[in-house]
Parts: sequence; structure tokens; C-alpha cells
Amino acid sequence: MKIDGIPPVGGVQPISKTSPVSRDNKSSEQDKVAVSDNAQVFQKLIQKAKELPDVREDRVKAITEQIARGDFSLDGDSIAASMLSSEKTEGK
Repeated sequence: MKIDGIPPVGGVQPISKTSPVSRDNKSSEQDKVAVSDNAQVFQKLIQKAKELPDVREDRVKAITEQIARGDFSLDGDSIAASMLSSEKTEGK
């Protein structure tokens, strides 16, 4: 079959070869990472926080027992004051 408008394909030409990549890791300059003491402490604190349970079962149990006995009471004024004071500090 002959297709008009397309030049004939010549012989296959080899691509130029490159030298293999050296995997020598013994260079004079090596990458170094330095982490400050504060960053290390911060990382440890984050890890400890991740290990804490999402729900403090002991606190939930204590409050549940107080409610069952009728000893649990809420002070609306102190809750409102606490919410307002925390909002003031967050806004700064």
C-alpha cells in the first residue's frame, strides 16, 4: 500500500548513549538536617497528645455518677463568665 504525502521511513538511527549515573554517596558535601531543641520538645508534646484518648472515660464516669446521685449541678453564671473571658482572650 502506498500513502501519498508521507515521506518514506529511513533506517532506524540509534539514539546517543549517555554515561550511567554514578551512585557514589561518598561526596564531600552531604545534606544535613538540624532540628532545634524547641522543635524536638514540640514534636514530643505532639506525640504525647496523640496518645491521649479522645474521651476521658474516668471524667465521664464520675460526672455520670454525680448526675445519677443528683449531686451534679451547673452554675450558669460561672459558665457564661468563662465563655466570655475565653472569647475576649481569643479575640486578641
